[in-house]
Amino acid sequence: MILIDNINILKSAYPSIWNRLKPLEDTMNNSLLQVEETRRGDKTISIEKGDKKLYLHSKYNPIREAEAIIEEYEGMEPDTTVIFYGTGLGYHIDLFLQKHPDVNYYIYEPIPELLYIYLSNNSLRRLPSLKLKDIILADNELDIKKFFNQLVDKTNDKFIHIVLNSHRNIFTKEYNEFLELFKETIKDKKISIGTNLAFQERWILNSMKNFKEVLNTPNILLEKKGAFKSKPAILVAAGPSLNEEIENLKQIKEKGLAYIFSVGSAINTLIHNNIYPDAATTYDPGKFNHNVFKRVKEKGIKDIPMIFGSSVGYETLIDYPGKKYHMITSQDTVSNYYLKNKDEDSICIVHDAPSIAVVTVQLLYELGFNPIILVGQNLAYKGKKRHSEGISYSKDVTDKEIEKGIWVKDVYGNEVLTNEGYNNMRMQMEYYIKTLPNIEVINTTKGGAHIEGADFKELSAVMEELLKEKVVEDDWIEGNKTQYDKEYLKNQSEKMDRAYRRALKLMDEYYDILNTIERLIKNQNFNQAEKTYLKLDKALRKIERNDYFMTFILPMNRVQYELLANSIDSLNEERNPIEKGRRIVESFKKFMDLCKEDIGKIDEIYSEIKISIEEFLKSESDSEGL
Repeated sequence: MILIDNINILKSAYPSIWNRLKPLEDTMNNSLLQVEETRRGDKTISIEKGDKKLYLHSKYNPIREAEAIIEEYEGMEPDTTVIFYGTGLGYHIDLFLQKHPDVNYYIYEPIPELLYIYLSNNSLRRLPSLKLKDIILADNELDIKKFFNQLVDKTNDKFIHIVLNSHRNIFTKEYNEFLELFKETIKDKKISIGTNLAFQERWILNSMKNFKEVLNTPNILLEKKGAFKSKPAILVAAGPSLNEEIENLKQIKEKGLAYIFSVGSAINTLIHNNIYPDAATTYDPGKFNHNVFKRVKEKGIKDIPMIFGSSVGYETLIDYPGKKYHMITSQDTVSNYYLKNKDEDSICIVHDAPSIAVVTVQLLYELGFNPIILVGQNLAYKGKKRHSEGISYSKDVTDKEIEKGIWVKDVYGNEVLTNEGYNNMRMQMEYYIKTLPNIEVINTTKGGAHIEGADFKELSAVMEELLKEKVVEDDWIEGNKTQYDKEYLKNQSEKMDRAYRRALKLMDEYYDILNTIERLIKNQNFNQAEKTYLKLDKALRKIERNDYFMTFILPMNRVQYELLANSIDSLNEERNPIEKGRRIVESFKKFMDLCKEDIGKIDEIYSEIKISIEEFLKSESDSEGL
C-alpha cells in the first residue's frame, strides 16, 4: 500500500496521479510484479513476462548496481535538469540526489504498477533533495507530449535523462515511445520557435497595415458562410503534378462543373494556361508573397477575386486589380481586438497553418463546399521539380535537398521523396481532415504524398462520377461590405488610445524599478532588492494586461516574452544574490528594450489605424444619412 504521507502529497499536489493509482489498491496483489528480498536484505522487484521471471534490480546487490548507473553522470553542467526514467525502488534516484542535491529533477514512470510500488516504499517527503519539479505517470501519449512541451519550455535545452537500464530492457516499447516523442517534441518546438521568430513582427505589422482593407472589403466567412452547401470545390496547388491536369481543369472551368480555388503560386500556372480560377487565396505573411501575384498585377487581370488572410504580407494587397475579400486569421490580434459582427459576439477566424492549402481547406469547409478535391497537392518532389510550370521564381530541387530528403508513402503505396516542410504541411492537412466533421476530401494528385483521410482518385474519374453538371453561379462571390459593429469599433478605438497612453507610463515605471534594483545590488542591499523583485513582477503583470501591449507589442515579441516567462523560475532559484540581481536586470531589461523599440516602430502605423477607423465611421455615417 502507498505510504500514508505519500497519499496526502498525491492528493494535494498530484491529484490526477492519485486518481489513476488508487484503483491499483485492489489489484496489486494479483499483479505480475512482486517485491522480493535480495541476499543482502535489500529489496528488488520481480516481473513475470511470458514464461520468464525478470528482475528490475540486482538480486544480489542493488545498491552497487545503482552506484554504477550514476557514475556515468559525474561531470554535470550547472543548471542541468534531470529526468529519472523508470523508478523501480528508487536506489539510483536517492544516490544521485545525495551527490547533486541542487539539481532540478522529474520522476518519469510509464508503468502505473511500478510507480505504485515506488510510492509504497519511498517517502517523497524524505527524498535527498527538495527540487522535485513533477512526477509524470506517462501511460498515455497525451500526458507524455504535455510533459515534453513543458520541459522544453522550462529548461532551455539543458536536460539529461537517467535511465534505469533494466526498466528500458524489459519495457522496450515504452522506452522507444519516450525517445520518439522526445525527439518529435524538440523538432516541433524548434520549428515553432523558428516560425515565430521569422514572422512575429510581420504578423502584427501586416495586420495593422491591412486593417483599412479589412474594414473596406467583405468578410467572406461572414457573408457566405454555408452558402455553397454540397457544392464541389477544387483546390489547386502548385505541385508538379498540376501540369498533368491542365486540360481537365480547362474543361471544368469552361463548363462550370466545380468552383476552382487556386492557392499560393498555382495562380501563375493557371494564368500561364489561360485558366482563371473562381478565386485565389493567399495568407503568407512574408514580403516575398507579393511576387506570387506579380503577373496578375502586370496583366491587369480584374476577373480573379482575391481572398486574403488578414495577416498576409501587406505588399500583396497593393494595386491588386481584382476584387478583394478577407478572412480574419488567428495571428491577427488587431482585427480580433477591434471588430465584432453586429449579430455575433466574435468574428469567425481561420487558424494559422504551415500552408495556404490547409487554411483554404478550413475556408472551403466553412463555406459549405463538399467534396473538396485536391489537385497538384504533391507535398513531395517529383524528380527534381517542386512546382508546376509557369512559376518564374521556382527553382529545381538541389542535390543537397535530395540528400537531406525524407521518404514517405505516395498515393500508390510506393515511396516518394519529400522534405520536413512539406511533411509538416501534410500532417496539418490530415489533422483538419480528421477533426472537421463530415468533410469529404478527394486527392487527385498523381504521384503525390499520401494524405490520410483523402482517398486518391484520378481527376478524370472524379469528373465522370461527380462533376456532371454546371454548378458555378455567375457573380457567386458578390457581397456587400461587411457590417462590423460601428459602436463597438468606436469604443475599442477609444479604449486602445487610453491603453496606449497608459503603456508609455507603465514602461517608464518598469525601467525605474530596474534602475532601483541595479542600485540596491550595487550597494549590496539584498533584502530590499528581494522586495523590489516583487514590484518588478507586478509591473510585468500590469504590462501583460494592458490592451496596447497585448494587441501589438507582446505578439511582436512572443518568442522573447515566452523565454522571459519561462526563465522566471530559474531566476528565482539563483542563490547568489549578486548574480540573481544581475540576471534579473539583464533579462527584464533586454525584453523591455525590444518592446520599446517596437513601440517606436509602429507608432506611425498605429496613427494610420486611427485615421482608417475615423474615415470608416464617417463614411458609414454619411451613407446612412443618404
